[in-house]
Amino acid sequence: MIPYGLILSHFGMTYLKMSSGLLVAGGYGLFLKQRWLLNEIQPKIVIPLERWLDGTPRVTKDLDFIVGLDLIANMACNGQVLGILTAHGFAVSLNPQGQRWQFEKDLGSQRKVIVELHTPSPTPDETRLKTDRIRIKHAPSLGERGLHGRHNPEAIGCDLSPFVFPIGGTKISVPNPISWTVMKLTAAHERWCSAQDNGLDLRERGFSRDQAVKHAQDAYRLVAMITLKERDASLTVIDSIRKIVQFQRAVEIYTGSFIGNDGWANNILQDRWLAEDLAVINQILEQWYSPLEQP
Repeated sequence: MIPYGLILSHFGMTYLKMSSGLLVAGGYGLFLKQRWLLNEIQPKIVIPLERWLDGTPRVTKDLDFIVGLDLIANMACNGQVLGILTAHGFAVSLNPQGQRWQFEKDLGSQRKVIVELHTPSPTPDETRLKTDRIRIKHAPSLGERGLHGRHNPEAIGCDLSPFVFPIGGTKISVPNPISWTVMKLTAAHERWCSAQDNGLDLRERGFSRDQAVKHAQDAYRLVAMITLKERDASLTVIDSIRKIVQFQRAVEIYTGSFIGNDGWANNILQDRWLAEDLAVINQILEQWYSPLEQP
C-alpha cells in the first residue's frame, strides 16, 4: 500500500497555502474517493456502490498529482514539496524525460512507487514559468533545488470546484469530474490509437489496449461516484472550459468512441455495468460532451 498518510498529510499543508494547490488524480485518486465512500456514511451518488458489478477499488502503484501553477512558480513552496518527497525516500526518476517531474521510491523485492507531477498549461503572459514540450518549471531554473510539472494540456479547469474529503485525518483533494473525465477520455483515445498501430508489436499493442480500456472504465467510474454537490457544480465548470480546444477534442472522442454500436468503449464496457446504470452514466456524459451548437 502506498504510504499516502505520510505523503499527503504534508502535501495537504502545502495545499492549504496555495491558491491552486495539489490534487490527487489518476487511478489513486479514484481509489481514495471510493475508499472514502465505502467507509463513511455514504452520500448520495449517481450509481450507489452496491449496484456496481465490479466494486473492487482499482489498485495502482502510482500517484498522479495535478500541481497548481502557483506552486511551481513559488520558489519556497516548490522547494518544500521537493523536500517532502526526498524526506520520504523519493528520488528523481532515471527516465530522461521524467527528470524532476517524476519521482520513484524503491520498496524492495523489485517493487517501487512512482509519483508524477502534472501541470496545466500556463497563460501566454506568465513570466514566472518556463515551458517546453514536456515540462513546466520555475523561471529562472532552480536546478536541483526545485521540481517541474509535466505539461498536461488536458488538465483544464482543474482549479475549479475540486472535491475535498478526509481520509485518516488528511484532507484529500481530487479534480472536478469534468476536468478529470477530459483527461481520462483523452488518455483512453490515445491508448486505443496505439493499440491499432500495426507498426507496434503485439505485446505493445495489447498493453495499449488494456490501458485504453482501463482509462475508459475510469471515466465511467468517475461519473458513477459523482455526488450531488459535484453534479450541481459541473455545468459551471463546463461553461468555463467548453470552448477550449482540449475540451472540444474530448467531445469528439466521446462522440466517436463511447456512443452507439460503433463506439469501441461502449462495446467493451457494456458488460461491466447494469444496463440501466450504464444508460444513466452515458446520459450524464452526453449532457457534458454534446457538440457545441454553431451560431
